[in-house]
Amino acid sequence: MPLTELKHSLGHILLVEDEAILAISQSEFLKNKGYSVQYVSNSNDAYDHITSGERVDLILMDINLSDGMDGIQLAEKILSYREIPILFVSGYSDNKILDRVCKVKHYGYVPKISSPDIVECMIQSALQLYQAEQTLAFREKELRITFEAMGDGVIVLSPEGLVREINHKALDMLGYQKSDITEKDLTSFLYLVQADARTRVSYSFLNSSNKLIDTERRNDLIIVSRSGRETHVTETISPILDAEKNLNGIVIVFRETPNTPVMVPPKDGESLYAKVFQLSPIPMAISTLKDGTYLDVNSSMETVFQLEKSKVIGRKTEEFKDWSNPEQLERLNKVYQEKGRMSGERMSVKHADGNQYEVLVFSQAFEIAGERFILWINLDVTKILDMEGRLAKSVEEKDVLLKELQHRVKNTLAIISGLLNLESFKVENEVAKQSFLNAQSRIMSMSKVYENLYQSEDLESVDLRKYIEDLVFSLHDIFVLNPTKIRFDVKLEDIRLDLKRTLPLGLILNELLTNALKYAYPNEKGGDVRIHLSRSNENIILSVGDDGDGLPDSVNIEKGNHFGYELIRSLTSQLKGVFSSVSKKGEGLNIMISFPLHSNDKKS
Repeated sequence: MPLTELKHSLGHILLVEDEAILAISQSEFLKNKGYSVQYVSNSNDAYDHITSGERVDLILMDINLSDGMDGIQLAEKILSYREIPILFVSGYSDNKILDRVCKVKHYGYVPKISSPDIVECMIQSALQLYQAEQTLAFREKELRITFEAMGDGVIVLSPEGLVREINHKALDMLGYQKSDITEKDLTSFLYLVQADARTRVSYSFLNSSNKLIDTERRNDLIIVSRSGRETHVTETISPILDAEKNLNGIVIVFRETPNTPVMVPPKDGESLYAKVFQLSPIPMAISTLKDGTYLDVNSSMETVFQLEKSKVIGRKTEEFKDWSNPEQLERLNKVYQEKGRMSGERMSVKHADGNQYEVLVFSQAFEIAGERFILWINLDVTKILDMEGRLAKSVEEKDVLLKELQHRVKNTLAIISGLLNLESFKVENEVAKQSFLNAQSRIMSMSKVYENLYQSEDLESVDLRKYIEDLVFSLHDIFVLNPTKIRFDVKLEDIRLDLKRTLPLGLILNELLTNALKYAYPNEKGGDVRIHLSRSNENIILSVGDDGDGLPDSVNIEKGNHFGYELIRSLTSQLKGVFSSVSKKGEGLNIMISFPLHSNDKKS
């Protein structure tokens, strides 16, 4: 979609997200920003929407979907059907996922904990990058069409003489199909002879002892085709040299002649070459090699450089210095003097109104009828460089924004906890008061996760050892009225866990500790509460126990409908883990939970 359309309609986004709350939140935010958003929750609906013909300008794709095909596989399937920009979103950034993402054409990777404004910035950048790629592809197609439509036969060779590219005119002269010649030795297919002597012409530069450095021209030649048809031509051979003037390729141009030695290109302004030159979206100019006098500029050159063609023709290149600074001109002149050409030298073009363009300058000398000229090509890369700068800035700001996000989440949870505390003062019923206290402790366990992230250099995983120590300390302050009677035995290994699974683990630990502190030691009894965390192979094991009274016979922790134990069972299932419990009357309760260190379903 052209950029002019984006000004009026920010674009149609297909949001592929299987977590409903996140999907609704993202969808509403983007709609408020002016985007049209269609939300689907699984890969089948996403692919059906793409193939239905509905307009989609960008796909915001959750990598980890729960219906058998993840976002990366879905992206590969969609891209095989049509070209469309895809922006991946995930709560994970491990190397395996990133390696898979890198193998798929995409336009960015956004962590799920990113702020909505970052997501919007990445969407804008992806749409602009896609538009830039489409523009470059269109320009490449134009150049390809120009190459194929040329009235001259053009062949591009490797330094060894193998055919890299050949246009239709050259194939017609030789009498072969392109598949017959590509990547094969040109001399096996080209039969070129002198018109008078009828002796076959050879290419000395294909011999390692001879180096092709300058453009060479030969007249009065005949190409004898595969069928025996003869075409009278002139031949121009030009080297493709790198920065060290090493030969990287060879261009051979055969110009058909009506049985005359030389045919000078027509000067008619309506010729094919004049049309290609003038209609090209790439700024171009032609000047003489001798003194730099401009002979022609195209309309794109006039636009970018703010030059009027009538005021340029006949003047020398050195007269146009207003649009550049002296240091740049000195550098460009030095490059040209050293190399004899320019191969993408960067230059800034400043207009009188203050607007600035960034261009890459290319130059190539050529000869017509014994006179040498220079073709100047200027690629406007202003938008691409601006986009690259904004993307680089976004990456630099990511860590700061993510830390600020964790800090705000933590503060928000603290405010909620404070409000519950205020409300609890108005409640006289002890059961209700206890419910408020339970809610506060659960919120606090989540708040500690974000506090840990905010204080850490790693914004994607949590230090479980520090987190559990902080949580135990906070619960101790809330529930332990007599610190001399309740003692904590804390043994924790150094383990890091991703944010998504740390939250349910923290809630589980909160429930186990609050139950132990409230019920294990009635009637002012005291004892030891054990919290052990360890790693065994690829599993994390959390054990919480006490030496109190144990569970009453009427309580079944594995099947009962007590809310706290229901919550523990549900959260353990979410972690893909298992738990076991041992309770003996008068000897206490011990609960052990084991779950994989790495999530198998990688659900984000």
